[in-house]
Amino acid sequence: ITMRKIAEQMGSSVAPIYVNFKNVEELNEALLERIIKVSQQLLSEESSGNPFYDMGKASLRFAAEYGTIFRDLVMTNNSRIKVYDEKVIPALIEQMKQDPELEGFTVDELQIILLKMKIFQLGLSVMVANGSLLREYGLQDLMDLLSSAANDVILSARWSKG
Repeated sequence: ITMRKIAEQMGSSVAPIYVNFKNVEELNEALLERIIKVSQQLLSEESSGNPFYDMGKASLRFAAEYGTIFRDLVMTNNSRIKVYDEKVIPALIEQMKQDPELEGFTVDELQIILLKMKIFQLGLSVMVANGSLLREYGLQDLMDLLSSAANDVILSARWSKG
């Protein structure tokens, strides 16, 4: 995402962008703050009673609804994903602590569970954002797949725990 590309999408010159942002770094910071707000909004719209499920659904929705931003965030070599993770992961761990299915796990164990699910979910989300799934899947189909993987990860973590 560059100022020139944004100006193209707006149908204007880069001048209005420079009026509002001193440089590309300031634009990127504003973009990241907006991404976090949108992510939080999508998460707040989910209320299945299962926080882990809600996180996955909100993430898939973000990838589907904001594909270009999602691809830029996770598929380009930039620091935005690291900053995003630093700001968001602690809140996700706190939500996971509220999930009855994840009761009894330590914070370190929850972080490993989240990492495993993030790896799976990011792969799935990239496929959604790129339209590279072999057939058209509805959101519920994708959630069923994500839930199945989450159950596998949680069962494996419980089994490993002893």
